[in-house]
Amino acid sequence: MAKSRAMFAYSITALCAAALLAHADDKKPFSSKDSVEAKATVEEVRPDRSLVLKGENGERLSLVAGPDVRNFDQIKVGDEVSLVYHVGIAAEVKPKGTPLSSPQYSTYEKRAAPGTKPGGSVGQELATTVRIESVDTSFNTVTFKKADGVTRTVAVEDPEARKFIRTLKPGDPVEIRYSEAVAVSVKPYQR
Repeated sequence: MAKSRAMFAYSITALCAAALLAHADDKKPFSSKDSVEAKATVEEVRPDRSLVLKGENGERLSLVAGPDVRNFDQIKVGDEVSLVYHVGIAAEVKPKGTPLSSPQYSTYEKRAAPGTKPGGSVGQELATTVRIESVDTSFNTVTFKKADGVTRTVAVEDPEARKFIRTLKPGDPVEIRYSEAVAVSVKPYQR
């Protein structure tokens, strides 16, 4: 779990910083949410707890449902599987002198109730404070330091974010909160 959290923190800190800073140009709190949904149809249910799914674009995918997936035996050929990925980002530039906070993680998971169609969700959230070390507008990069002393440099792609990084100064503390969740549900075949 610790390794998973470390990888999560490592991979999202750069993403968070760039995305969060992109929308705080007046140094007011910023938040953004986005969801992506994918649907597939069950083409085959195998005795080894594997499924063959066909996506809306025609691609086929095989996956295995682990022992934690309840009610697997209720999945039928023709059922629709819905996968929704949610991501949320929030940031706020804090007053000078705000100490850096160590990353705080929270996770959750929810399984389908016994007797219902298979489904569930899992998610996690990271909250931390980073301090701006430098901004290079010629290369559109921001360098920041995390509470553990690690310094990271991220490239800023978004045009709005590039406008914002021009307003940042070394020493600015930025509080970030990043969350992501995946929800999966199986809907019965409609005849």
